[in-house]
Amino acid sequence: MERKKADLDGVDRHLIELLRGDSRQPVLALARAVGLSRSAVQDRLARLKRSGTIKRFTIDTIGPVEAAGARAFLLVRIDGRPCARIIPSLAGLPEVESCDHVSGPMDVILTVKAADLAALAALREHILTMPGIATVTVAPVLKSHLDQPKSSAEMAATATGTA
Repeated sequence: MERKKADLDGVDRHLIELLRGDSRQPVLALARAVGLSRSAVQDRLARLKRSGTIKRFTIDTIGPVEAAGARAFLLVRIDGRPCARIIPSLAGLPEVESCDHVSGPMDVILTVKAADLAALAALREHILTMPGIATVTVAPVLKSHLDQPKSSAEMAATATGTA
């Protein structure tokens, strides 16, 4: 039986933090950092992937390396409830990078990437044709100034004012 995502020990958390910093680290370097054997770390990483705790390994790029395209946030208001009946359809769209159910005047915020502004407009129109969608507001990203996930320690320090 697999561990639940929330059932992580200190070594699991340390591995995840190390991978957040550099997801291409050799397993041997990870093993040394957490004080385990290479095979023990490989087993832990395999378990974390199987359980869904680690979804994927990726890289982030900026500037001229970034593929052409238009990124945007789509603010979606759902007409009626429950939202859960519509969210899987939104999350399953190929342009969607993230789908967050939020509180406030909007129900869902989608982060999307499309080929260009015309493709963003077409995506908006497509979503508006979906049953249960009330409104879709598109906020194209003009420039990214910071796109870097913070570690748990950094978030905790910011929250407590010790950063």
